[in-house]
Amino acid sequence: MPDYPDYKAMYYHLAGRMATAIEALEATTGALVTITEKLKLAQQVTEDMFIEGSDVGGDPGDKSE
Repeated sequence: MPDYPDYKAMYYHLAGRMATAIEALEATTGALVTITEKLKLAQQVTEDMFIEGSDVGGDPGDKSE
């Protein structure tokens, strides 16, 4: 009788590693989206301040935290 590989063990190994990788990608993607939104907001507020000729300190459009 041939000695077959343990396909069930291979499947569980692969499925577990894929789930971990997908979770890491989702977490990274979420962080990148947040960073991108903050950078866009900073740019928009700075452009508005420049256009309006504002000397206001701080960041009136800061919606973080």
